[in-house]
Amino acid sequence: MMKYFCKVCGMIINENNFRYNEEAFIEKNTIGDIKRCPFCGAKEEYIINKEEKFLNRKVGELDQETNKILDHAMKLEVFNGDFYRQASLITEDIKLKEMFKALSNIEYMHARIHMSLSGLKKLPKLKEMDYSKYNNDTILVEMANKREIHAVEYYKKYYSDLCSDRIREVFDALSLVEKEHIELTK
Repeated sequence: MMKYFCKVCGMIINENNFRYNEEAFIEKNTIGDIKRCPFCGAKEEYIINKEEKFLNRKVGELDQETNKILDHAMKLEVFNGDFYRQASLITEDIKLKEMFKALSNIEYMHARIHMSLSGLKKLPKLKEMDYSKYNNDTILVEMANKREIHAVEYYKKYYSDLCSDRIREVFDALSLVEKEHIELTK
């Protein structure tokens, strides 16, 4: 029985879930070659075959700036997850619908990772947005691409302000996932 662990989100990857969210990835996992965590999208270097110290566990004492950065990162990922959930309902294209659902799942997982790092117990509920003005697939994909670019820029901008190497490593891993999403939404 196949069993791997993702160091970034802590999820177990096995033969029942290795293809989960595959619509959000350019390179697909196979049973013999796990390229990405199907839950958070972390690259294979973060996939291990035994339990180790996971990166998504609460970091001891965080300074005020790092807490603020994690809070904003969590809200950014929830905001993007909400957008993708709505986009999956708006689009008529089956492939886009599946891609948006998968992207939504991954963005929410990123938010949960930030929540865990900061020691919070639940994700914030953001004001529900009306995306009905994005009434065609071209606009939805363009908006998706802009969100992914913004996420990469956010992780890059605040990287050096973080007080923890472990959180910087998580930002690196998630930034790589968002970069793939930029390619996916071009």
